[in-house]
Amino acid sequence: YVGQTVVFNIVNLSKTRNLFSNGMTPVVRSTSRPKWQRLPLTSVFYYISPDHNNNYVLSFAFTFDTEEEKYQFALNYPYSYSRCQKYLAKIVENHPDLVKRETVTQTIQHRDLDMVTITDPERPENSSRAVKLKGLSAT
Repeated sequence: YVGQTVVFNIVNLSKTRNLFSNGMTPVVRSTSRPKWQRLPLTSVFYYISPDHNNNYVLSFAFTFDTEEEKYQFALNYPYSYSRCQKYLAKIVENHPDLVKRETVTQTIQHRDLDMVTITDPERPENSSRAVKLKGLSAT
């Protein structure tokens, strides 16, 4: 209904330190507003709830402004698997001497789970200033 405010509660976000406790807010979009927008901080609450076994709860209030709209909510801006894969390919293409990408396994959706290694080929691995970063990418 137009003008109706609904409070959404996401229970068991059990991390004491996360971005919601530092002011991050969920995002929303609708059929008439296709760009994701952050909810105002005044509508979002992150707290420990005695009603939920002292677990963390993220609550946010949203007022619907039209009846015919379809709304979508997310904890953060969605980032697609295909966009991530294109970005990783571009990084490897632009920096082949620094970045190595290899498929470790596949997810249950048959998507590659990549390991990305970033290192400086000018420094030997046993050097005290050598830095090697590794990360897994799956979206």
